[in-house]
Amino acid sequence: MTDHSSHGHATKKGLAFAHVAFIVSILAALYMLLVMMATNLGYLSLETGFRTLTLGYGPKVALTALIVCGLSVLIAVFKAPGRTLIWAVAGLVVSGALMSGFYVYQRALKAFPPIGDVATNWDRPLDFSDKLMQDRGRQSMPVEDLPRVPRNESMEWGGRTVADINEATCPGAKTIINKAVTEDQIVNLLKSEHYVVSGSAPWRVEATYQDNFYGFKSDIVIRIDPRAIDIRSVSRYDVPDLGANCRRVTALVNKIKAL
Repeated sequence: MTDHSSHGHATKKGLAFAHVAFIVSILAALYMLLVMMATNLGYLSLETGFRTLTLGYGPKVALTALIVCGLSVLIAVFKAPGRTLIWAVAGLVVSGALMSGFYVYQRALKAFPPIGDVATNWDRPLDFSDKLMQDRGRQSMPVEDLPRVPRNESMEWGGRTVADINEATCPGAKTIINKAVTEDQIVNLLKSEHYVVSGSAPWRVEATYQDNFYGFKSDIVIRIDPRAIDIRSVSRYDVPDLGANCRRVTALVNKIKAL
C-alpha cells in the first residue's frame, strides 16, 4: 500500500513539473512570436524588438526554457516515465528549436559577409531619389557610391569594398545587357513580387520590400538604359542581411531577363 501511494505521489509531482516545463517552453515561444509581431507592426522599433528583445534577451529566455525542460525529462525518466515523459519531451523539442534558431543565426553571421547593399553595377553607382532617401530616414544605413566594410568589423571582409564583396559572393548580380523593357513592365513585375513601388520615371523605378518576420525593409532602384538594366538593393536597418539583398537582386535579374 505504501509503495503504490509513494509511486502515485511521484507520478503526480513528475506530471506537474512536466506540465510546468511544457508551459515554460510555450511561453518562451510566445515571447519570440509576440516580439516579432510587435516589431513587424511597428509597435516596437527594430532596435528594441530585434537587437534588444530578440538578440539580447531571446537566447536567455530560450536557454532557461531548455534547462527547465531538460530537468523535466530527467525527472520523467527516473521518477515517473509514464504520461509525464510525453509532456517533458514536447517542451524539450519546443525550447530546443528556439535555441537552435539562435545557433543557426550565429552560424549565418559567419557564413555571409557583413553587408546590406548589393548592386549589379559599381562603375556607375545607382542612387535613390530625394523622396526615397527621406522615407528611409536619417537612422537608416547610408547609401554611398563606394561603401566599404570597416576594418574592425570583420576579420575576413574588413577593409574591402562592397563592390569587391558583391563580385566575390553574389555572382547573379550582373548588369542585364540588351534587354528591352518598359517602366510599366518593371512596375508590374515588382508589384507581383510584393514590392511597394514608391515612384517611377523615364528609365527608372524605385520600390521597397518588407519581410514577413520583423518587417525589415530594403529599398530597390532599377535603372533602365537602352542597352543595360541595373539594380541596387539597400537595407534600411544597419545589420548584416545574411544574403537577402543578393537573393533579391539575383531573383529580379532573372525575372527581368524572362520578361
